[in-house]
Amino acid sequence: MALMDIRAWEISCTDASAESRDFRESIFSQGNGYMGVRGFRPDAHGLHPAHRSTFYAGFFEYIRPGITDMVNQPDTMYTELLIDGADADALTILDYRQSLSLRDGLLTWHYTLLDGRGRRMRVEIERLIDMADLHTAALRYTICPLDSETVVTLRTGIDGSVENLPISDNQMQDDTAFLRLLRVEQAQAGCDGGYLLATTRTSRRASVACYRVMDDRRAKRQGHRDGNRAYTQLEVSLPVGAAWRVEKTIAVACYRDGDDPYALATSRLRDCTGFDAMHTRSAAAWEALWAKADVQVEGNELWQGAVRYNIFQLIQSTPRTDEHASIGARGLMHGRYKGCYFWDTEVFMLPLFLYTMPEVAKNLLLYRYHTLEDAKESARRFSVGGARYPWMASDTGFEQCETWDTGCCEVHITADIAYAMGRYVEVTGDTDFLFRYAAEVYVETARYWQERFNYCVEDGQYHLLFVKGPDEYCGVTTNDFFTVYLARHNLLLALDAVQRLRREAPERFAALVKKTGLTDAEMAIWKRMTEHMVLHQDERTKVWQQDDTFARLEPVDVAAYKDSDEPLYCKLSFDRLQRLQVLKQPAVLMCMAMFPEAFSYEEIDAAWRYYEPKTLHDSTLSFGIHALIAARLDRQEEAIRYFEKAVLLDLRDVMRNTGREGVHLAALGAAWQALVLGFGGVRVGAGGVVVQSHLPKTIDSLSFRLQANQKTYSAHVSANAAVQLRQQ
Repeated sequence: MALMDIRAWEISCTDASAESRDFRESIFSQGNGYMGVRGFRPDAHGLHPAHRSTFYAGFFEYIRPGITDMVNQPDTMYTELLIDGADADALTILDYRQSLSLRDGLLTWHYTLLDGRGRRMRVEIERLIDMADLHTAALRYTICPLDSETVVTLRTGIDGSVENLPISDNQMQDDTAFLRLLRVEQAQAGCDGGYLLATTRTSRRASVACYRVMDDRRAKRQGHRDGNRAYTQLEVSLPVGAAWRVEKTIAVACYRDGDDPYALATSRLRDCTGFDAMHTRSAAAWEALWAKADVQVEGNELWQGAVRYNIFQLIQSTPRTDEHASIGARGLMHGRYKGCYFWDTEVFMLPLFLYTMPEVAKNLLLYRYHTLEDAKESARRFSVGGARYPWMASDTGFEQCETWDTGCCEVHITADIAYAMGRYVEVTGDTDFLFRYAAEVYVETARYWQERFNYCVEDGQYHLLFVKGPDEYCGVTTNDFFTVYLARHNLLLALDAVQRLRREAPERFAALVKKTGLTDAEMAIWKRMTEHMVLHQDERTKVWQQDDTFARLEPVDVAAYKDSDEPLYCKLSFDRLQRLQVLKQPAVLMCMAMFPEAFSYEEIDAAWRYYEPKTLHDSTLSFGIHALIAARLDRQEEAIRYFEKAVLLDLRDVMRNTGREGVHLAALGAAWQALVLGFGGVRVGAGGVVVQSHLPKTIDSLSFRLQANQKTYSAHVSANAAVQLRQQ
């Protein structure tokens, strides 16, 4: 692992070793919500084509019947650098420094090349993914010989020979079956640039990339088509101390943009007037985003830089203007989990956007609305009614998870989506969204729960059988607290929405009844279910029981099993783990984090004392939620310890998997919640915004902006617990 230097607005490192390459490529990933590019050096060779990753939001293809993978797109950064005919990638690298500006998204490499004759060449590379025009990017090389006149050759263009590495849902399985999903249909390159058109092999989904090359020394140029590559070769003889600058502007488009992606891409390329102009407009777009989303952490530069890095990654991974795509578990920069969308989006990432950019949160929720018909068909395939959302989703609402216990049984995702829509309506006051979209989702998901629960005549209760909760080590269990609680909330949302529609928008209510066939009889069942679901609480300890079996599992000394942050599933089989009284990640505490007003301090504290010592934190989602709960309980030492693991999870490679799995976006979202909702003490509801400080001793103050009920607030929380909350 390379050691990252973390500053308030910059992440950098000086390690160029092959051992740290995967880690650096994950950390220095760039994107703009439409496209994401892994942080590989453009002219670095020896990488398998599957690891030079470029992904577009919502662009999936089938790899077998019913199962998709996010398609690795043609490599628009493809470059080769030759020094007097020798491949620069084979030369020795000195004085290496790679840095990412969080302020404007600019990624740079600075290093010196040393050849076998002792000659040195200074190289600077700048890479930009445009945040203003989401279809464009740019690359710039500045090359300067330090010791002797040198002939420098630069080849740059588009490489369509990329492949996918579909990653198994089984985390213990090594993935080695590479798959080429794209076929190059057309490719052309000339002296000034070129283009490449590719289509997927099964669905014939098209993507187009084009580029233009400019330099400041009138280099000799040639265009080349080499198999699946189209590139322009530039060659120049440089005297000592003379810098040569080459700029490459790039534009991309795909079938999701309309009927003629080639016309769109070439049009966008014509609007690219050069690297500096693109940088200026992209920086302005970033400035506007930071004005909404920045959190200022005074007195701790490490935390400040890490917090901004987390926000940066979340923003650049989110299709902010696209209501037909969501945020993958690893964003747009890695193919882990086949690029699919989980509850990660609605529960862990969405709060950042809900409180700072509600229009983005709305689009993320509209993606779920647009897949509602698929979710209804999915429910039918599971022999139940209503709508059943998939644990793993791609560009459809059909299940992409291939492990039966998770794909079939981790059903809380359906209620999580309803919960997120409910929070959006509560925080924003957007009744149009409620009446037009959310109410229909509530009704159809309520119907799913109506059939998913089993009614027991003997005790008159509704039981939830064969489910897997957030604590995935529990195995398939009965009456999982988290799932039951969220399902009940889902039913209550449906009942409340129907009542509001009937009362406030009778025409919309009539339309909903006509579209869904809603009846008073089924609503009566939902109401009865909410009153007779099984949620167990120990009367003596006040601990809410995770499920019907947890107390019967084998108690263990957690410290005897786990001595590092490496997941225990690397040492023990899941069969053994599911019989131990341990948690992978919070479940009851997770529910309490989502519903802070529904539980007393004593109940939350009792749950902490019972479950926290049993939690292994083998999910990256665990640290941030524990930090949030600890902050609310004023357990400052625990809150600090867990927050540092959460906020530095990827930058310090806490779980030793950032390189091979990419950046863990849900964990970054959980860290934001721990900071703003935990340490900052923010609570937003129908009654407005409340800020109650739980500031840790490690920082002097927090400052941030929030949006709620169509109003903007600025908050400042200082070390003496003073809170300033102003409406702007």
